[in-house]
Amino acid sequence: MQKVSVKSLALVAVLSAGLTLSACGGDEESTTESSSAAPTSSSEAAPAGPTAADLQAILERAVDPNVPTEQKVNTVVDGEQAPELFESMTRASQDAKAQLEVKEPVLPSALPGIYTASVNLIMPDREPQLISGVEFVDQGGEYKLDRKWACDLVSNVVPDQVPAMCNEAY
Repeated sequence: MQKVSVKSLALVAVLSAGLTLSACGGDEESTTESSSAAPTSSSEAAPAGPTAADLQAILERAVDPNVPTEQKVNTVVDGEQAPELFESMTRASQDAKAQLEVKEPVLPSALPGIYTASVNLIMPDREPQLISGVEFVDQGGEYKLDRKWACDLVSNVVPDQVPAMCNEAY
């Protein structure tokens, strides 16, 4: 039973990272008038961050056994360097029968292009467990789970299958 708890916690950590991005956004409009002759529009404002639904889709794709690994590698930062990571993540999700649910709000980090969210880890016969601070990174307009969160999941669920990329300095 302890293995299931550790697996669930790790899976929730991975999914939480995805939820963080959805609460970010550039929904504030400028209230400062410009002395410039160029008009401003909402299309010139900073792009909105991801929604919880956006991040949820990323997490689901990363652990979906029906999605080819070649498509999963784009769900985690540096995922192409360790395709074996996704087999471990998928197995952990299936073994624990866990579901991850990204929660609003997704908030921007102090660092540009990084968003955080909370993720509910839902497992059979257990109360949902909330994992806070899961990070997602904007890479060229695509949001990806930070590799630290993906590695933490694998390390806690299947420690004998941790890819080499997880042992490298970030």
